[in-house]
Order: sequence, then C-alpha cells, then structure tokens
Amino acid sequence: MKRIKTIIGILLIILTITSCNNSVTKNSDDPFVSWAMKNSYEIETLELGKQQSDLKSLKQIIGKAEVVCLGESRHDIHEQFQLKHRFIKYLVEEMGFTTFILEASLPYSKLINEYILNSNGSIDEIMANMPGWFLWDTQEMLNIINWMRDFNKNPENVRKIQFYGIDVVAPNYALDQILDYLNKVDETIVEKYQNKSFAQDIIDDNNWSTSLQRYSELTAEEKQTLYNNYNELYEQIRQNETKYISISSNDEYNWILRLAYCANDANKMFSAEKRIDIGLIRDNAMAQNALWIKSNLSNDAKIIIWAHNVHIAKAEFTMTGEPESIKGMGYILGQELENNMISIGASFNQGEFQNWNKSFPPAKQITLDGTLAKLKMKHFLLDLKGKTDDKNVINWLNTDKIIRGQGFEMTCIPAKSFDAIYFVDKITRTIPNQKSSERFRNSN
Repeated sequence: MKRIKTIIGILLIILTITSCNNSVTKNSDDPFVSWAMKNSYEIETLELGKQQSDLKSLKQIIGKAEVVCLGESRHDIHEQFQLKHRFIKYLVEEMGFTTFILEASLPYSKLINEYILNSNGSIDEIMANMPGWFLWDTQEMLNIINWMRDFNKNPENVRKIQFYGIDVVAPNYALDQILDYLNKVDETIVEKYQNKSFAQDIIDDNNWSTSLQRYSELTAEEKQTLYNNYNELYEQIRQNETKYISISSNDEYNWILRLAYCANDANKMFSAEKRIDIGLIRDNAMAQNALWIKSNLSNDAKIIIWAHNVHIAKAEFTMTGEPESIKGMGYILGQELENNMISIGASFNQGEFQNWNKSFPPAKQITLDGTLAKLKMKHFLLDLKGKTDDKNVINWLNTDKIIRGQGFEMTCIPAKSFDAIYFVDKITRTIPNQKSSERFRNSN
C-alpha cells in the first residue's frame, strides 16, 4: 500500500511539474501563442537516425513545391546545422529532393560535387580551401557532405544528390577556369585576356571583406577599367557560343559562361560603394544562379537551398543600420517561382559559445524569437500558414517582427517572409576543423 501511495505521489509531482511547464502555453491568454501551439510540431531529437516521423509535418508545409529554402539565424549554430541535416535527410529520402544548393562559392562547388558523386579528392583539403570566411569548414558540414556521398554510393539510390554553390564572392578560381578554357577553345584570344587586369592580386577568395576593402582604395578610373575588362570577357564567351561548343561541349561551355557571369557580378559588387548596393548585387546574382541551376536540371528536379534568413525571405525586410528596405534573393526567387517555392526560416532563444567569448541572453519577448520561446519546447517547426480567424493572430503574423541575425537584427513580416519557422531553444557553436579554428577566431 505504501508503495502504491509513493507511486501516486510521484505521478502527482510529475503532473504538477508538467502543468507548470505548460501553463504559459496551454493556458496562455496570448492568442498568438495559443494558435502557435496548435500549429507547431515538436521535434524529438536533433540527432540523425532512422526515426523521421517527427518531421512528417514537412510534407504538409512543403506540399508540391519543388524548391525549399532552409534558413539559419547565424552561420555558426551547431543545433541549427544538426536540424537542417535532419531536414535534408527527410527531404531526400521521403520527398525525392536530390539537388542541394549552399550559400557558398559557385566556382568552388564543383569540387564538392565531384567528391559526393565520385569520391574525387580529399574532402578535408577541399573544405579547408572553401572560401567564405571559412564558415563551412566545420564538422557539422563535413557530416552532411559525407552523408550525401554515402547516399550516392548506395546503388539502390538511382537518383543521385548533386551539390552546387550560388555565391559570387570568390571570382579568382572562376577566372583561372575561364582562362584555361579559352586556352583550349580560342588560343588566338587567350593571351589578350591574360594580359588584362582582373584585380586578381587584390581579390581574396577566402575573405571577401578583404576584397571589398582593397577595392575601396581603387580610383574611379581603375574601377572603370576593371568593369570594362570583366564585361568584355563575359561578352567574348557569350558571343562565341557556337564556336566554343563545337570545340568543347555544351555542358562545359555553359559552366564557363556561368563562371564569367559570376566573376563579372563579383567585380560589380566589389566596386559598389554603399553597403546596401553590395548586398543587392550579391543577392540578385545568387538568385540568378539558383534559377540557372534549376533551368539545367530535369523538369521534376527538387531543390534544397541552404542560406541565411535574410537571403531566403520572400518579402522585403530591413536590417540594423540600413534605412532602406531590401528585396533579397528570396524575394526575387519568390516572384519567379511563386507557389513552387517554400521558405523555412530559423529562430533561437539563448545560448553560449564556450571558449569563443560570445553569449546570447534569452530573446526579448517583443521579438519573434522571444515570442516563440514562450511555447516552452526545445525545438519545433511552426507552420505559419495555419488557418485562423483570430484578428490578433492575423495581426501578429502580418506586422513587422524582429529576428536576430549574425551581428544584426532583421525586421520582417513573418507570414509574408516565411512559410514556416524552425526554432531551437538553446544554441552552441559549430565545430570548425583544427586548421580553420584560428581563422574562425580572427573572423569573429
């Protein structure tokens, strides 16, 4: 009898604790929080495994869309990388997505594609030399790339995953490939371009903020010369399509022409004087690259795009320090793809990057992050398209909300910017590989 009473007592304590934990949500007087509880799906674990039933809400959110954008609050959150890895696995295995696009250099991405398709090269060396502030040279991204390679190696998986980048911030490698190509298809012209200036000596593929700084020191005349040279190189390739394809191949020509486009737009971006213009040129180029990739795939191809929240937002937004509203990559893609594209944003509450001297206090309740924290779940997916007749909820979804970013705040209208948002309560730092650890510290 005492044992039964003890068990009942323990159960009552558990029920009391559970009731207290959920009191903010289930019994909330906040209409939005009540609505969000009904339209959110708790994610049981961040660990990759066979169990995927907790992600089945993705099918409902995505529907028949063939392009899914996965956002992130920052480029260095371990838990968001883990969760996105789970999303990728589910999208590939359960929904037939087989094209992965990363917010990384398009020219360099071919090296990773050849690795996951054919195991060519050393992935450690490839990752160590990927440009972009070394953001992707982490254990988490390595796990994702090796998972893709293992998926492709399985003979039962007939449709293989392909890897692409869309960024234009590292043009030197593109220029090297272009000149090598011209040497093969047009020997009479290659020397001309080898002798022209493309500012390769001041462009740093590994850190484009360095390239921006060095370009800012150029005179207007020097910038005009570079503009002319890059544009002429692009037009040289574009106008000789038939000749160059006859000597090489259609696929090789299209790749080189795209590299010339990337290099040309990188030069335009580096030459811009205003921060907002730099961002707009870059985002437009990434959008056009994504559309180019889609146009070169089969009609039924399904694409995953991995990028920061500000790049996948489907509506205008503002950023700290920028008075003008921004129409980024997501806006451009959304206008083109309409219902064929779904954007899933990211949010977090609090955390600490141990040994990196960086901490994040609990999000302010007035922010989107702070509001979602009220749901009292470790990680979940919220469907922003859930139906409601409540004017308070409709108002919340359609008025400006602040989302924390990487050293800035993004202000956007949730329902117009994203179709869903995934949330993690506590965050820690991604794990850079040993070679990149010190470079990471210097870039933060």
